[in-house]
Amino acid sequence: MSEINEINWFPGHMKKAIGKIQEKIKQCDGVIEIGDARAPFSSFPDYLDRITEGKVKVLVFSKSDLADPSLFRKQLDTYKEKGFEPFAFDLRSSKASKPMINYLSTLKTKADERYQRLGFPLPPKRFIVLGIPNVGKSTFINCLAGKKKAEVENRPGKTRAEPLIHVSDKLFIFDAPGILEPNYEDKTEIAKLAVLGSVKTEILPIVALTDFMMDYLKSHYPDNVKNRYNVSLEGNDAEIFKDIASKRGFLSNGGTPDSDRARLMVLKELRAGELGRITLDE
Repeated sequence: MSEINEINWFPGHMKKAIGKIQEKIKQCDGVIEIGDARAPFSSFPDYLDRITEGKVKVLVFSKSDLADPSLFRKQLDTYKEKGFEPFAFDLRSSKASKPMINYLSTLKTKADERYQRLGFPLPPKRFIVLGIPNVGKSTFINCLAGKKKAEVENRPGKTRAEPLIHVSDKLFIFDAPGILEPNYEDKTEIAKLAVLGSVKTEILPIVALTDFMMDYLKSHYPDNVKNRYNVSLEGNDAEIFKDIASKRGFLSNGGTPDSDRARLMVLKELRAGELGRITLDE
């Protein structure tokens, strides 16, 4: 973890984005925060609570089909105990949009109370969608809009524009770039987000990152690894990845096992759910 601690995961464009987001929030009635169900605590940056204070807040979890179901249900209960009504559904399904649109359209804000008191019709609501990179914000917006409105790409830092998107006559949504916590006190949180793909892999020490990943899998999901790769978990991480490389036929030019290729493969397969339904938060 020492190498991960030294990585600068907060690029310059993200700092500028926060300033723009704070201005957009002033124009909005509420905030929709998208979290990754596989890291339902780590994927919500703490500072979002500070810059969204006083706004109606809705929590939506993406990728719930990839999360450990029993653990995720308990984690949702934790949010409910805090007064939230969290949503978790397949953002790729058009059926998911209707209940979400109805819920957002009927949420009451302080501004609504003033309009009702004066006898005026309620104006359309505006929400801004926030979350870490590569968490599914664009997929969520496209789900609500019913067509491709926000560009979707499985690469952190892709969304940069902040358009106002028409969802219905009662609902408009601002898109926003993915943003991370400027300073994670618990460095395992940024490591978890890196494993899930919310931090660019090319700026991270891949050996340290995949060792962190393997240590977690050995501790929490050993059978997933053994069943997927037909390897023993008795050795250290380097030996395990070397064994995986041998079993998969990943060889270097000299004929030795290519452990780096095995590391990247396991990382990719975990992100895609091919190791089973895994949650990195406890």
